[in-house]
Amino acid sequence: MRFMFTTIIGIAISGTAVAQTTITRDQLANADYVKGRAAFQSRCAACHTMADGSADLAGPALYGMFGRTAGTKSGFEFSDALKKAGFAWDADRLAAWLADPKGYLPDNIMLIPEAVPARDRVNMISFMMVEAGAADWPRPAIINANAATDASKPPSERFPSFWNHMMFNTVRYAFERPGESEYVVDVYYNEDGSVASNQPGLTGFWHITGRSMFCYALQGLAVEPGMVVECVPVAAMSIPRFNERLWQSKGWQGRVVHGGILPGRPDVPVSTAAAAAAAPPGRPR
Repeated sequence: MRFMFTTIIGIAISGTAVAQTTITRDQLANADYVKGRAAFQSRCAACHTMADGSADLAGPALYGMFGRTAGTKSGFEFSDALKKAGFAWDADRLAAWLADPKGYLPDNIMLIPEAVPARDRVNMISFMMVEAGAADWPRPAIINANAATDASKPPSERFPSFWNHMMFNTVRYAFERPGESEYVVDVYYNEDGSVASNQPGLTGFWHITGRSMFCYALQGLAVEPGMVVECVPVAAMSIPRFNERLWQSKGWQGRVVHGGILPGRPDVPVSTAAAAAAAPPGRPR
């Protein structure tokens, strides 16, 4: 079912008029797909999937969102603010949301409530409409232009923003525990693929897949089941944001794990042996 365009000049949220700029079909059809994809991957892909049939993450899967009433996707628990919003998603609604995630719909619980710059919004919405099955224009024939990386080069050259952000700062995880205080641990991803921590006995490894996914494993955690294995897009870890709580995911038995990045790190020994010992069978060592 293709998305039908409407012209909306303003809307009302909780009785307050909200000005809204109309985005035309021509703007969307002629937007830069590659730039839109990059904007989505860097800001949204850690919490949202786009493909038909893909699973919910910390945020709902977005396939089929255009034309659907906000807060009604089956199987996902939305905030009361979205459940009560009473509107269907279209390009203009999404543009207003991305321009002011907290102000447009107060009390929503999106994890990274940062405004998307105006220069990125139309490109990003156009990309999302293509991927969510809502565009009535064809998918661009060359979707990888300006996005290909030379796999023979080291990660520091292929993904410089990711490298500088992750290899020289601290990643902090906070594990919720029913009836107890959170278990908080600092992790340091090392250039050789190993992982160090401020918690004695915690080891792990990380690597980047052929699909530019940052995958890591941590073991020796002081919470059940003692380990975490996760993959996220490299682009999602590339924007230099600093906050103790930038994202969240579901851990063992559905318990919430918060993640954030703090600037800098102490002097951390690099342990190639730890990385090799933690690597699963078949992984290059």
